[in-house]
Amino acid sequence: MTTTHSAPPSGRADHGSDHDGDRQTFELYGRRITHINNRDVQQLLAAAHTDRVRPLCLCRPDGVAMYVAKIGPDKYVIKRMPDSGLEHAHRCASYLPPEELSGLGQVLGSAITEEADSGLTAIKLGFRMSKAERAAPAGAGGGGVADSVAADPNRLTLRAVLHYLWQEADLATWTPGMDGKRNWRIVSWHLRQAARGKFAKGKPLATRLYIPEPFKLEKKTEIAARRLSAWAPMQQHGSGQQFMMLIGEYKEIVPARFGHKLLVRHLPDAPLMIDDKLLARLNKRFGDELELSQADEDGHLMVIATFSVGRAGLATAEEISLVMTDEHWLPYESLLDKLLLDAALAARRRFTKSLRYNLAPDKPMASLVFTDTETPTAAFLLTSDEDRDTAARIATDTGTDVWTWVLGEDMPPLPPVADPRHTTHHRDR
Repeated sequence: MTTTHSAPPSGRADHGSDHDGDRQTFELYGRRITHINNRDVQQLLAAAHTDRVRPLCLCRPDGVAMYVAKIGPDKYVIKRMPDSGLEHAHRCASYLPPEELSGLGQVLGSAITEEADSGLTAIKLGFRMSKAERAAPAGAGGGGVADSVAADPNRLTLRAVLHYLWQEADLATWTPGMDGKRNWRIVSWHLRQAARGKFAKGKPLATRLYIPEPFKLEKKTEIAARRLSAWAPMQQHGSGQQFMMLIGEYKEIVPARFGHKLLVRHLPDAPLMIDDKLLARLNKRFGDELELSQADEDGHLMVIATFSVGRAGLATAEEISLVMTDEHWLPYESLLDKLLLDAALAARRRFTKSLRYNLAPDKPMASLVFTDTETPTAAFLLTSDEDRDTAARIATDTGTDVWTWVLGEDMPPLPPVADPRHTTHHRDR
């Protein structure tokens, strides 16, 4: 169960604070809106929410339908309609690259089902959320480490759930104005908002998801009390015991009296207990991520885990997955992937980082998609020159331009930035 926290400082329409001066422009009840946090606009959004009136994003001449979501007692935001990312201009913040360029294309419509009318999303999980459920068999993406092998495209692995929430929170999207403005307070708030409107196994995902709030020593007691309150409903026993899901930043694993303890940043007084068997599988499956985290001192190794809560309030991990992110909380898979990411950041480019979801490591996908080019440009990292045709075919099928970098060759120049004088698209970031 997520705890309630105040929103970050005002910023983009459906998120918050970590963006530059450009803003998305909407039309609602014949009025143009660029700032949604003032009282008059909030009243307008409240009326639209009640009347089910859809604001229009003005990135296109005829507008693109959005919807109004209620995220607090008196707080409303404007959000992108499900499955509508491609309808927006590619320089609009509501644009999403074609799902075929990432692992999303494999699971959208099967493991992830979006309902355009209500804005609600049903996700199917490939791991158990209670002791009564049968554990996934070894070799089918289970066995305690969620995505150890190729997974069922009809069900999300733990890593895929993290990737989905990361994308829904727009944490895989980057513009230069975000530099220096992301921290755990911002990231955790966006993730909580992203979980709203998502259902798994017929229940709201947010009620089974715990994301630690930023830890402050002077508020240690009240933070612990909120955590205990959130975990209390899970303190069942026997075959009916329910699991929770946790997303946080990995700190370290240390020996315990029995087994080991996984320490999570901002959760100093509530480690996850791990037995030797699970630890061995974790080290085997996520050795690359653990090595990357050691090499990237400014990065953030993210952990997503399912866990049970015992009688004494002790949390025991059931399944675990790790995802490496850089200092800006942008995910990456390898050193080569990070080199491209660093080059794009240094050049102050706008882009969306592609996420793998359930897609197997040997399946090609774009590393990132530049959105500041004349046409969206998919950047591929290739292991051989023969893979260029595959990348070109994927780009052609998705209506994007292609940029390729073959392992062992010098990095080619990044695709050129479009002349902003030739574009009229509105942005909110």
